[in-house]
Amino acid sequence: MEFQRVNRTNPERVFVVMKNSIGSAIAANQWVAHDVITDEDGVAVEKPKGLNRNAIAGVAVEAIADGDYGLIQVWGFRNAARMSGGSGLVTSKITEGTFLYVKTSGYAAYARANISVASTAVVAISAHELDKVGIAMSPTNTAAKATSATTWVGKCFVKCL
Repeated sequence: MEFQRVNRTNPERVFVVMKNSIGSAIAANQWVAHDVITDEDGVAVEKPKGLNRNAIAGVAVEAIADGDYGLIQVWGFRNAARMSGGSGLVTSKITEGTFLYVKTSGYAAYARANISVASTAVVAISAHELDKVGIAMSPTNTAAKATSATTWVGKCFVKCL
């Protein structure tokens, strides 16, 4: 585990070295998950899919060839992470302060809308309330950033530690 040296010009960040066990290369800025099904060694990561979506490891800092080790950011500000909008509804658009989670098979994080309710309302915790992987810091959506048809790279705060 590497902790970025604390200084006044760069925010603190935390990285871990992990092994690519996907079977193909991991591109920079893609979200990856701990391989809790195949390798089960605590070091391997793979494409988030199925049950692995509950074990998101972080964002690849650089491209990692199949079988090689590389740096994964697990906490802190990230200038570039792959994200995608949702259905196009207001609750699925990624805007500043939106919680991120991995909801489908793939390398992108999606929006998890903030909950705002009246003081008398009762809100049930959804399946995704416990698996937030970060907070979006990108500009307000353009039409392309509002739907899952387009993935893009934006700023976020990674919270996978």
